Amino acid sequence: MDINTCDKYDVENLSLEKPKKLEDVYVSNVNFTIQTPKLNINKVSKKITLTLNESMEKLLNDFDNKIIGLLSENSSDFFEEEMTVEDAEEIYKHSFKQSKSESKMSLSINKKLSIFNKHKEQLELDSLSCGDTVICLLKCKKIIFYKSHCEPHWEVFQIKLKEEELKKDKYLFVEDENDNYVENENTDGDELNEIKKIKIKNQ
Repeated sequence: MDINTCDKYDVENLSLEKPKKLEDVYVSNVNFTIQTPKLNINKVSKKITLTLNESMEKLLNDFDNKIIGLLSENSSDFFEEEMTVEDAEEIYKHSFKQSKSESKMSLSINKKLSIFNKHKEQLELDSLSCGDTVICLLKCKKIIFYKSHCEPHWEVFQIKLKEEELKKDKYLFVEDENDNYVENENTDGDELNEIKKIKIKNQ
């Protein structure tokens, strides 16, 4: 399996198969796998939503632009009418949503999803929560064509939970010169000797 990362990926070798009817939609197969950088979970429900960083946005934009180009190039074979790149972009729904404050990507959950902690132990889905930092393996296996638009189908099939290391508490006590309990190491011994001298009267 070829796994693309934000540091090293290749969208130029992507190809689209001719859309085939599957139930009420048409599907074009594509095979592209991504290992994300460390990202934060925005929401966990029936899907998992990730908050993206700039490098992840760039990778996905390059992927989307390549798919849009392929739709245009193959339009005479795929559709009843040829499409320009601009036409293809109008019907294509991008891989993530971008707002002024953040970019988010919504992912379907693979039925065989595997979740691991730092010890490579497997976890359950309910161990994930909003705000967790994760690294994910994502796969786009198909482009789905609806009546008015098409979109990539992204799913997550492996997750590595990046657990925070426990921070050692900082020593905050102010040293007190009058506090000599450490210096008088024999104090406890002297008190013990005094206790030994006390004789308990038998009843």
